[in-house]
Amino acid sequence: MLKQALFTLLLLPALPTHALDTEQVTPEQLLQLGNQLAASAGTSQWQQLWQRTRTAGHLQAQAQRPHFTLEHIQLPALAEQTLAQADQVKALGNSVARYRRQFPGQVIGMLDQHRFNALCLEIDWRTLPQGMVDHPQAYLGSARLLSSYPCD
Repeated sequence: MLKQALFTLLLLPALPTHALDTEQVTPEQLLQLGNQLAASAGTSQWQQLWQRTRTAGHLQAQAQRPHFTLEHIQLPALAEQTLAQADQVKALGNSVARYRRQFPGQVIGMLDQHRFNALCLEIDWRTLPQGMVDHPQAYLGSARLLSSYPCD
């Protein structure tokens, strides 16, 4: 029993315990994480994204809220492409990052009369320990795809 407790105490400091702070990693690392998540995200992760997107009102025209104008059947492929090949990534504080991809010549959505040709995805990386950013495979299934919306 004492050996087991001692082993646990010695091992704990070596284990990564803090959530990924997106402001403390490079944009290149965030882009790589997005690419890996796009390749491995499960059906439930995507379903939850679309549920949150619907709840936020981005799937139907509403005053003062950007909404998608594409057929809904097109959105999953564009969202996956955005995550896999983002043009830009930005840390939004603590553990969230926004991935953006522009689709030139294609209207993705609108807000009033303003047309958007980019898609944004916000991903919460809080379940990825800071020390595992270079080896995230075991944690990709718990990353949260928070929201998707048309953007500039």
